[in-house]
Amino acid sequence: MIPQATPPRGYRFRDVQLELSLKPFWDPSPETRDAVLTELFEQWRPVLRFAESASVMLWIGDGSEILEYQGHLQSVLVWGHHIGSANEIGWHKPTGKPRSDNPDHDAIGLEAAAGDPERRGVHSRSYLYRPQPAEFTYGWLHELVNAIRDVGRRVSGIPVLVGSTFDIGPEFAVSRFKYEWHPEICGGGQLFGGKFIRCDAKLHGDLRPYAGFPNGIPDGTSVGTFLGRQTRCFASDMGIDFLWLSNGFGFALEPWALTGAVFDGKTFDARNASHVANGILEFWRDLRRELPDLPIRTRGTNLATGIDIGSDASPLRHIYEDFGHIEPPVNSPWAALDGDIGLELAGWMSHIAETSGRGYRFRYYIHDPWWLNSPWLDRYQRQPYDIFLPLSVSRIQANGAVEPPCDLSLLTCDDSHGCLPPQVPVEVTAHILHAREYLPDAPAPLIWVHPFDHYHEAVVGTDPRPHLPFFGDWFARGMIAAGIPLNTVVSWDNLTGLIRPASDRLKDSVLVAPAVDEAMIDGLIRHAENGGHVLFYGPLDHATRIAQLLGIQMGEPLEGDFHGEFPGLLRHTAFLSGGGWRECGGTNSVSADAGGNFRTACAWRDFDGGGGVGWVRGSLSTAEFSPDRPGPIRGPRLTPLDSGIFHRSEAFVHQLLERWGIVVASRPVGDSSFLTLHRADRAFVFSCYNPNARSVQQLSLPCGAPVFNGRENVIRHGRLILENQTVGHFVCRTFVKQTQGRITCRIVPAIQHGYASRWLLSGLDHADVTFFPEDRPGWIIEVLRQPKFPYFQGDFVEVAETEGWGGRQIHVPNVSGELLFSPRWIAPAWAEKDIKRLMFAPGRLF
Repeated sequence: MIPQATPPRGYRFRDVQLELSLKPFWDPSPETRDAVLTELFEQWRPVLRFAESASVMLWIGDGSEILEYQGHLQSVLVWGHHIGSANEIGWHKPTGKPRSDNPDHDAIGLEAAAGDPERRGVHSRSYLYRPQPAEFTYGWLHELVNAIRDVGRRVSGIPVLVGSTFDIGPEFAVSRFKYEWHPEICGGGQLFGGKFIRCDAKLHGDLRPYAGFPNGIPDGTSVGTFLGRQTRCFASDMGIDFLWLSNGFGFALEPWALTGAVFDGKTFDARNASHVANGILEFWRDLRRELPDLPIRTRGTNLATGIDIGSDASPLRHIYEDFGHIEPPVNSPWAALDGDIGLELAGWMSHIAETSGRGYRFRYYIHDPWWLNSPWLDRYQRQPYDIFLPLSVSRIQANGAVEPPCDLSLLTCDDSHGCLPPQVPVEVTAHILHAREYLPDAPAPLIWVHPFDHYHEAVVGTDPRPHLPFFGDWFARGMIAAGIPLNTVVSWDNLTGLIRPASDRLKDSVLVAPAVDEAMIDGLIRHAENGGHVLFYGPLDHATRIAQLLGIQMGEPLEGDFHGEFPGLLRHTAFLSGGGWRECGGTNSVSADAGGNFRTACAWRDFDGGGGVGWVRGSLSTAEFSPDRPGPIRGPRLTPLDSGIFHRSEAFVHQLLERWGIVVASRPVGDSSFLTLHRADRAFVFSCYNPNARSVQQLSLPCGAPVFNGRENVIRHGRLILENQTVGHFVCRTFVKQTQGRITCRIVPAIQHGYASRWLLSGLDHADVTFFPEDRPGWIIEVLRQPKFPYFQGDFVEVAETEGWGGRQIHVPNVSGELLFSPRWIAPAWAEKDIKRLMFAPGRLF
C-alpha cells in the first residue's frame, strides 16, 4: 500500500475559489449544468487536490438579482448575458484622449468613446454574448447551487462552498434597480458621478414588494439595511454560503477614484473626514445587523490604504476590528489592465498589514466574462509575472512569523463567450504551484513598515494630516515601480515587539518606513543604533528626531522643477508630495537645486555598531498637473511623467541601499522594472518583470552577486547583469564575490545512491562562494573542487555551516574553475514519515 502522502507546505491552500459567470450554461437543462460543472472541477483538480475547501463564486449578474428578489422561485432573474457596458449609460464624457499611458493596457476604456463615434465598441454599448441567451429562474439558480456542491465534492473530494457577488457599477448586467427604480443611491464624484452605488446612501420609498420588504421599502432605508436583509433572504433560499462585495464597495464612497470626500484633486480638507468615516461604518453596522453571520469576501479598492484614508477617510481599521467574518481585500486585478504592478502590490500589502488573524487571498485574473479579453492569453501574453510577483508577498505577524497568502481565487474560469478553454488551467496551474513551492517563510531583505493605525489617526485624529498617508502609500508604489523589491509588509504595531529588544530575525533586513510618527521613529532609530538598518521616507516637518540625527534644517517650502547631480529634472508637486520641499543641509546628503535654492533629496548616517539610518524626501507628480496647467487632478491614478525628461526621486532609495550592500538597480532608470525578493527554505527567490526587454538589472547582496540556475551569469564589477529578461523567477542558493566573468550554475543529476541533485558552478575566477543549503535534518553538504564524474574522488573541501549575512551558509574562498555542492543523506534508515514526505518532495531534492 502506498503511504498517505502529505503535500509540501507551499502547495496547500485553505480555500481555492473558482469564479464563474452563468454564460457557460447555454441552456437551463440539468445535462448542460452538470457537464459544465464537471468540466470546471476537472480542469482545476490539480490545484484543488491541495486545498482544504473549494468555493465557486457565481457572477450571476451585478447583484441586482439580490436587490430585486421578491422571494418567488419561479420568477425570471436578470443575469449578465452581455459583452460590454450592460447599462449603456457610458462611463463619463469623453475628452478625446485615452487615459492609459500604455497602449497595451487599455484599463477599462474610460475614454474609449472618444474614438468611437459610431458607438460600436464594448465601452459604448453592449452586445448579447450569443443569440438568444438562456432564460433562468431563481428556482433554477437554487438547483445550480446544490449541483455545484454535489459535482464539486464528487470530482474534488473536498467540501464546496457557493458564493454570490454584489457590484456597485454599470458594467455587468442590466440593472433596473440602480438606474431606473432607485438612481438616488448612485453617488456623485469627479470620475464616475451618478454611476456607482454609495454605501452610505438612503433609498427613497418604494411600494414594490421585495423578499425582505414585502410591503415595500420605507423612505430613508439605508443601502446597508436593504442589501443585508435582501441578501439574508436570497442566501437562505438559494443556499448561498458567502457574499462577495465587488469593486471597493464598503471601503470608500467612490472607491475607484483618486479623489474623494477629503481630497478634491488639489486640496486636502479633513474637516468632514469623521462624518464620512462614520457614514461608511454605519453601512457595515446596518449590513451586519441584518446579516450577522454570513461570511463576506471583499475585492477592495484599486488603491492603497493610505491613499483611501487620505482621499476618502476610509475606516479600514474599524472595519477589521468591529465586524466579523470579513476577509481582507485581495490584490487588485488592475495590474493586468493598466500595467501598474507597483500599485497592485503596494495596495495589497497596505490592506493586509493588519488582518487580525483572518489570513488573506491571492486573486489571479485569467478571463474576463464581460469585456472580451482573457488576460492570461492576451494581456499577460501567457507570461506568469503577475503570479510570481504577488506570490512573493507576505506579512509579518506580531510573533515574527511570516505569513504568505493562504487562499487562492481565479477570476474567472470562463471567458466572455462562456467557454472554458482547457489550455488556461493547464498552463496557469503549473506556474501557481511552482510559485507556491517557494512561498516566503522568513523575513525578506527589505521590509515595508506600514503605520496602519497612525495613518487612520492622521485623518480623523486631533492633528489631521491626510496628505501624509496619501503621499506615503503612493511613494511606496513608486519604489516598487522603480525596481525596489518591497514585497514584505509589517504593521508598526506588529513590529514593535520584534525590535524591542532587537530581533535576530530582522538583523539582515532593511526596514523601510514613512517618517510620520515620533514613537515609531524613535523605535526604529534605536533598532538602527543596535545594528539594524532603517530607511525613512517623506517630509520631516513633524519628524524632528530624524532631522536632528542627519543634520537637516527646515527652510521655506518649495515646489517645481529641480536639477542636480542626477539625470533630468526632478519635479516636486507640493500637494501630492506631503507638502512643499523644506529640508536642506545634512552632513552626508545629496541636494537638488531650483534657482539657487538647495533642498536635500536624501541623507544618511552610519553607527559604530554596524547599523545605519537613511532618509529620502520623495517627490510625487503626475502628467495631469504641471505649473502651467494647475487644474485639479482626477485620476483614477497618478500618470507618470515623461521618463526622458524627469528623474524619479525613488532612485535615491537605490543609492542608499547600495551603501548597505544591496544593489537592485535597473537601467534605464525611467523604465518600470519590477523586482521582488523573498526567502524560502534558506534560498533567495528573485522574481522580475521588465516590460521593456532592453532593461538591464544589476543585482548584488552583501553576500555577493547571485548566480541563477540554468543560465550564463554575466558578472561585471561584482554585480550580476541581468539582460534581455522579460519575466524571471530564480531560486538562488549560490552567491559569488568575483569582479568579472561569466559563471554558469547547473543542477546536475544525483546519480549516486543517497545523494540529492547537485549544484555545479563553472567559470569561477578567484571567487569567494557562498552557498545557502536547504534546512533538511539528516543531510550534509559535500563540496568538491574541480569535480570529475562520478564525484567520489578529488579535492574535497572541509566545510561547516556558519552564520553570516542571510543566515546559515557554507563559505568557500578563492575558487577558480568549477565547484560542486552535493547534498548527501546520512540518516541510518528511512522512517515512514520521511517516505510520506518524499511522496510530495520537490524534484530538486531527489
